[in-house]
Amino acid sequence: MREISRYFQEGGVVMILIAGISLVGWIVALNAWFRARTLLRLLDNKVPVLRIDKSFVDSRLSELDRKLSLLATMATALPLLGLLGTVLGMLITFEVIEGYGTGQPSLLAGGIRHALLTTQSGLWTALPILLMHEMISGRTRKAAYEANVLFGGME
Repeated sequence: MREISRYFQEGGVVMILIAGISLVGWIVALNAWFRARTLLRLLDNKVPVLRIDKSFVDSRLSELDRKLSLLATMATALPLLGLLGTVLGMLITFEVIEGYGTGQPSLLAGGIRHALLTTQSGLWTALPILLMHEMISGRTRKAAYEANVLFGGME
């Protein structure tokens, strides 16, 4: 636990933003995954239902599209936040060089570590969200196709 705290402390505010967006991204992704799976089961008649209508399917597909858009935005923002952390870390490093010169590598290491931690975190958190986006997108496309077949044309 102390190591995680140190990781966030060294990464600064950017690390907190990355963690927060990543957490929200996973919540949205898992919710969308289960909703897309349920919709596909309904459309494939694998789950017994009395009747589903076109407006129900339209609303579910619209909801999934909004969630996919949000996931795409998060998957794009996370590496950019990592890059922001990189820039901030390099600024810290340049301030150290300006104040103390390059003769004390241990002082320089803090800014460089900040830069690398945030870059790594931005990339590591974006990748699974991007992959989830693609899997959910595929399920949503399949559900839209199934709905088109079932209802004879969806707008």
